[in-house]
Amino acid sequence: MEAIRRQAFAVPDKGLVAKKIGVPMQTDSTQAIIQKMLTTTPPAFSPHEAVAVAARHYGIHASVRPLVSERDQNFRLDAEDGKRYTLKISNAAEQLQVVDFQNQALLHVEKKDPSFPIPRVIPTQHGRYHCSESRAGKTHAVRVLSWLDGMVLDDAKASPDLANRLGRMLARLGLALEDFDHPGSNPPLLWDMKRAAGLRELLDSIDEPGLRQLVKQALDRFDSRVEPIIGTLRTQVIHCDMNLANVLMDELDPGQIAGLIDFGDMVKSPLIMDLAIAAAYQLSDGDDPFSGALPMIAGYHAIRPLQAIEMELLLDLIRTRLVTSLLISSYRVTLFPENREYLMSSHQSAINYLTRLQDLDVAVAQERIHAVCI
Repeated sequence: MEAIRRQAFAVPDKGLVAKKIGVPMQTDSTQAIIQKMLTTTPPAFSPHEAVAVAARHYGIHASVRPLVSERDQNFRLDAEDGKRYTLKISNAAEQLQVVDFQNQALLHVEKKDPSFPIPRVIPTQHGRYHCSESRAGKTHAVRVLSWLDGMVLDDAKASPDLANRLGRMLARLGLALEDFDHPGSNPPLLWDMKRAAGLRELLDSIDEPGLRQLVKQALDRFDSRVEPIIGTLRTQVIHCDMNLANVLMDELDPGQIAGLIDFGDMVKSPLIMDLAIAAAYQLSDGDDPFSGALPMIAGYHAIRPLQAIEMELLLDLIRTRLVTSLLISSYRVTLFPENREYLMSSHQSAINYLTRLQDLDVAVAQERIHAVCI
């Protein structure tokens, strides 16, 4: 049975909701694009329209099922010949260069590591990797990807062994992308943690004063410890979103990883941020949340050895990922309350982990990382 992030979900077609709280300042062109991406209403194609798009551009005759998404619109295509695909309709604010970047990255991984289980880019009937569709006066890029069968891990806790294997998988993906670059590889994306300083403008979207102060402290640590040395860190294109909802497990052998999906947040950024993001979703319940991340860190290090400075920054970057999730979801739910269930799905757990990590010393965390990476 498919998990919540693959269940049907429809976003009403409505205009931009104007809000006063937390709207990022448009101080330059990059910030203006981020603002547009955060506030532009997701596409709202009907299932009937999605069927027509797939047939017209790809020659795929299929029934469709809506899939949940944050800022785009996705459908599962069940073709008449028995094959399945994912139809992806991009937000109207998405730059075409970014769409091409994501396509080319998938094609690059397919070439460098052919057995790596990721979706394949399906060309249109004219041999292109995306096409365009207009609706309600807006133009959207449209793509089709192959469908990966499997069960979504979602909010289930990964065992230490699985976490270790996920770390190895992420490192393997990083190796495949190590020599890849593209003009669109640095999109203005607030989920990209190297831009975390810009999240301060969303602080007012958090109503609770104690939580707002906790988030501010985490951003202060990022500003003082991470941002000054970002330019010295190993940097390349990264997945940027290995949460458990993006990991598929084999339906016949639930212990085996079947694939990694959702490359919509890919970006060129410090390599260690990829691991920090993934590790943030492996934190343990109880008094020692950091223990849950250690098996993944060890698995990653076994394939892609961490540098000393990367080990030192991991805890701060895990905290930064938690506050990124809190701030963006808190802000976007004020704009799109009908999408609240999806946007706030990991909100409370992020609060819990951030609270329990508050007093963990960076030096202690680094010692624990060293111990599992020997």
